[in-house]
Amino acid sequence: MIIKETIRQGILRQLRTDYENAIRSASAAHEAATNEESKAENKYDTRGLEASYLAEGQSRRVTELEEEIAVYEKLELADFTEASPIRLTALVVLEDNKESRQLFFVGPLSGGLKVVILESGLKGECLVVTAKAPLGSALIGKRVGDEVVINIAGNTACYDIIDVY
Repeated sequence: MIIKETIRQGILRQLRTDYENAIRSASAAHEAATNEESKAENKYDTRGLEASYLAEGQSRRVTELEEEIAVYEKLELADFTEASPIRLTALVVLEDNKESRQLFFVGPLSGGLKVVILESGLKGECLVVTAKAPLGSALIGKRVGDEVVINIAGNTACYDIIDVY
């Protein structure tokens, strides 16, 4: 389906942008950690140590983004019907009790990432959810017409599954 490929490309675009930014941040943090000005002036001066922790964290984020990009580049998008159980790569339309509709893409990684869709009929934001997230976990195995109930921080939310692509 073209719409899901558009979503996958949008996810990849955002991940690649995040990757480029993370590389720049990691480079800047590494430079700060090795800069002469970061050298401790006394035993209580932790600027250099803090900069090295930041550089290490930024480098880990670069590696995570490389992995996420590789996974989404190889991701095969499955086709779904109304009778298909929801699983990885499903594009799900949910409706709450106020008849407000939301789009969710069940992805392997990058939960929380938002992609704007400009396609006909499904315009709006699409949120990536993973099976580890409460909503993603509740969606797995459900079908069109089922109800999904999740409890987050003491608040209960109910959704009807309107469509799956």
